[in-house]
Amino acid sequence: MVITNRDRLLLLKLHSYGMLATNQVKTIVFNDIAVTTVLRRLRILEKEHLIKRVEGLITSERLWALTEKGAELADVKLYKRHFAKGLLEHDYKLLSLRLCLEGHGIAHSWTPEHEIRSKVYKKFGLRDAKNKFIPDGLMGIEVNEKKVSVAIELELTLKNKTKLKETFRRYQNVSETFAVWYIVPSSMIMNQVHRLWYASGGASASIKIFYSYYDDVMKDPLTAKLYSKEKPKNIADYWKTLPAQETAQGVSIQDEKIIAIKTELTTENHAPILEVAC
Repeated sequence: MVITNRDRLLLLKLHSYGMLATNQVKTIVFNDIAVTTVLRRLRILEKEHLIKRVEGLITSERLWALTEKGAELADVKLYKRHFAKGLLEHDYKLLSLRLCLEGHGIAHSWTPEHEIRSKVYKKFGLRDAKNKFIPDGLMGIEVNEKKVSVAIELELTLKNKTKLKETFRRYQNVSETFAVWYIVPSSMIMNQVHRLWYASGGASASIKIFYSYYDDVMKDPLTAKLYSKEKPKNIADYWKTLPAQETAQGVSIQDEKIIAIKTELTTENHAPILEVAC
């Protein structure tokens, strides 16, 4: 089998994103090529054990992920190996959010959860890493001509209040990160997050907190609102966006100067690590 430049690009994108749906592969890698042709190539790569399919979404949409053999061919580290069915819907929505934000020039760089998780395991070892906490992602943005990082939290369901307040207290002790951005599906969850943030001492925290509705961001992230204790703002009016041609087709922009993995943040926040990823 001959491996094409497009095949290699696909392997690199699966490495970066962790997984991609067929339509996302078509958009990012194959451009305007017919979906039947895309599927044919994906099946060939699957047969060669370079990629694998991931199933379990409610919509039955097919997802694709990198294998160990594919990672070796692309000369990259395989950060994401396991796909828990209970987290698949959340992870797919998070992936779609990332692509949307990158495609509109809002996310200048993105470090995904599975990459952070792998680095945490490498630093702390299997036993100790299971008790560490990580955000859903770290995103680079630009505010007032300054490049800063934002921790992303996709909160789709109401959570235990005690655990949320503990997570918030840990975020509030982080000084290296500009803000934590909670993306939520409903006003009920937004109100819970907002109330508990301030009940846990958020008023005196150096890190900012923002909230947005998931559907609004996915519909138009430039005009979607950033809610906080202040008057709501359009995302594009507060965070600088990059020119459209620089983020064509949702391709991630990697700028190492914008964001650096800080284990002080990644090991103190969010939910316990649930799967081995390194």
